[in-house]
Amino acid sequence: MLLIEAHAWTAKYFAEESRPAELTVRRWIRDGKVPGRKVGGTWYVDEHAWLAAGNDLLQRILEAG
Repeated sequence: MLLIEAHAWTAKYFAEESRPAELTVRRWIRDGKVPGRKVGGTWYVDEHAWLAAGNDLLQRILEAG
């Protein structure tokens, strides 16, 4: 599991002109569309789970480091 702040995740994976709003990312996390969680007042995306996207082998490789 690699937690990355939601705003950093959008900056990393979306072009500036197509980045979703912070509220949209929060909703995706709450709805389970993007793996992540809220810790304190900060929203995080689980980058490893997102990259693996249901691929069990890739998930195990990412978790192993």
